[in-house]
Formats: sequence, C-alpha cells, structure tokens
Amino acid sequence: MSLTKRTKTCPNAAITATPPSRSAETIANNDDLLNEILLRLPIKSLLKFKSVSKHCLSLISDPNFSLRRNPNFPTSASGLFLARSSRSIIGVSEFDFVNLDDLIPNSSESPFRSLAFTDGGHVATGIIQSCNGLLLCCSIRALEPRENFVFNPTTKQFTKLPPISPVGDGAHRRVFGLSLAFDPSISPHYKVVCVRNSDARGDQYQIEIYSSETRCWRLSGDSFFINSSDIRFDGGVYWNGSVHWISVWEASVHLKVEEERISPLPMPLIPEDGWDHDRKYRYFGESRGHLHLIDHIYDLQLPRFDVLEMETDYSGWSVKFRVDLSEIPSAFPQIVRRKLLHRAKLHDYVFSVLCVVRSEVDEESYLVLQIPGKVIRYNLKTRTFFKLCNFEPVSRTKTVQDANSVLMMFPELIEWTSVHQYNESLALV
Repeated sequence: MSLTKRTKTCPNAAITATPPSRSAETIANNDDLLNEILLRLPIKSLLKFKSVSKHCLSLISDPNFSLRRNPNFPTSASGLFLARSSRSIIGVSEFDFVNLDDLIPNSSESPFRSLAFTDGGHVATGIIQSCNGLLLCCSIRALEPRENFVFNPTTKQFTKLPPISPVGDGAHRRVFGLSLAFDPSISPHYKVVCVRNSDARGDQYQIEIYSSETRCWRLSGDSFFINSSDIRFDGGVYWNGSVHWISVWEASVHLKVEEERISPLPMPLIPEDGWDHDRKYRYFGESRGHLHLIDHIYDLQLPRFDVLEMETDYSGWSVKFRVDLSEIPSAFPQIVRRKLLHRAKLHDYVFSVLCVVRSEVDEESYLVLQIPGKVIRYNLKTRTFFKLCNFEPVSRTKTVQDANSVLMMFPELIEWTSVHQYNESLALV
C-alpha cells in the first residue's frame, strides 16, 4: 500500500510527491500485520479500505478474514429491520430500523432505508428472510414475474437469482416459498431452498435448491406429501443445518440442507383445556445458534408466557425462559388495552414479540417487544426493561402505525414474520 502526499510550493512550481514512509511500506508488504490492522477497524472504515488497493480488497474478501473478524460466530443481532406494512402480502420498499447494539447508545442509523439496489430498472419491494447477515429479498409487481435477490446490507452487494427451473411437463407449478440457508462457519457459499407443488392437485411438494457456488437451480430428491394447508414455506428459519417450516397443527417439518432430507419437526402439544381452531404462534426464530418458539398466549389478562427452545437432537421443546410482563404497565401504560365490556374476548395486554435475542451469557438475553408507539427491550433473566425507540412510522396505506389502533383489537396482526435480524457480514453474494 503506497501513501503519497502532494505539496504545492508556488504557482509555477511542479507538484512533487513525497516518497512513502518506511513504516507504510513495511505494513503494506506484511500480510499478517496488515490483516491484524484491518481486523480491528470499524466496519465502515474497513469497507473503505476495500477501494484502497486490489491487495486490500483481496485480503478483506477472503472468507477466512470474515471468520477471524467474528471468532464467536454465531453472534447476536445488532439490529432489526421492520417492514412498514402490517401485512406481508402488501409490497413495501421502506423499512424501519431498531438498533440493538449497546456499544452505540442512542444510535438509530440504518444500513438502508429502502431496498434501492436495482437490476434492469426493478427495485426489490420486500424482505423474505434474514440469515446470518444476508437478506433474501423479492420484487413483486403487477403483471411482471417475481424476481428474487440475495442482498448483503453491510457491503450493499446483491445478486439477482435466476428464474426457477421450469418443470419437465411444462405444467404450471406454484411456488409456495423461498428460504435462505447460510452458515459462514461451514462454507462461504449460501443456498436458497424453493418449495413448489409437483403435480396439478397441489398436495405433492417438490424441493429445488439454488447454490451460490454453481449459480443455478436443481431439483432435489423425490416429491413429498404434507397433510397441511397452513404451513409457512416462505421465509423458513435456518438453524442447526436445516430450514424449518411450521404449521399450527402437527405437520411442521425441517429440511436438512446438505443431506436434502425432509424430517418431521415436533411441536408442543395443545393443552387439554386449550382450543383447537385458533392456534397461532407468537414467535418462531433463531438467535445465536438457538431455535425459539413462543406458543399462543392463552390469557393475556395474566401476561405470563414461556420461551421454548428446541433440543439440537430434535427430541422436543423445553422451557428456556419464563416471562412476566406485569410490571411493564407502570412505565408504559399503553401496553394495557382499555377494557371494552361488549368485547370481553379482547386481550388486555397489547404487544408483539419482535425478536428473542440470545447473548453470550443467558443473564443478558432479552426480548424485543412492540407496544403501541414504542419498541422496548425486556431482560429475560432480571425482568428489567427499557425503551429502545419510539415507533410510529409514517404510512401510506396499511402500515404498522395504522395497525397500532388495529392492534388494540387484533394483537396478532403485527407478526414476527415482518421482522428481520441484522448482523454485520462481509460475506460475498
């Protein structure tokens, strides 16, 4: 790396360049020393160094460099992207960002405000899923085929995925969902899993897999049958080498990506005094190598519930944390719905679980909750809490702000599926 300084002596004098210092040359010619310096730079400075020289670019782009920068992978999310729309079916292009990083107090700077990267004049309109620093995005526009992208919000790099392979008989095949699978500690390459029906009736499913290594789609294994119409195939949760899709009934499954094998995913049993037709999970997601589930909260007049964790051998769910929100109304009274006697079945506490965030030590793990007008952080061990930010985004049609009033009557409208974790990553796409 060569550092130069230009000195102007007089209007008619030639501009001369001082030779690079010996220390600069020593650093530039010593990859080990240069790597140690680059590893200690903040992410913004590091990204600027990529344009200093081809040599710096080569060092920073090496997958081993990224792993050395994050030796404790998997890491906790440092922020959350929240879609402005209250429903995932509404195309949106703007997002709110909730900063979770304790090291940057009062910071709310978002890696992006909208998915402004373009390809052929198209702009991505929504996030399907986040996975270890990468985002799976889509562009859905009237009278145009759906386009899909993988985007790194840290480096601002993106790639447009090729169209999904046509089936051999030429028949129409519905795409039920796409999911991203990426673990940089195993491979610098990611995969995208597509679930589509394999016959005209739609009760047989087929897996196709895109690999960033080959840059193409291919069929995976035989078709399979699932007796469920409500399983979530769009934006599954990647954990433990598998993509997980849940159903409110008993047909939840997971795909072991490397083995390309579908297996059942055990789900909690419905209590005997529970219900059988309105079951709805309040949260399903991964954090720092742990898979979490929050089942339906039966009685929000008593705002207590459990955070469940799946065993790595899939033997079942166990209670990891017990949550009690009863102290929150003293600081944030808006979490309590005013009582409407003629609508006795409405919930008394109004909140949405945006994310379960695990830390290196359990004592620092926490929930991110949305209540009308605010996002708060609740420590899962000490049960202390504080406001992260106000949350009243400007809306155009059906937005989260509109939904705050709707949320007073229908708390389930603001879903975890509209929330996506942000992790800094140098991964290539």
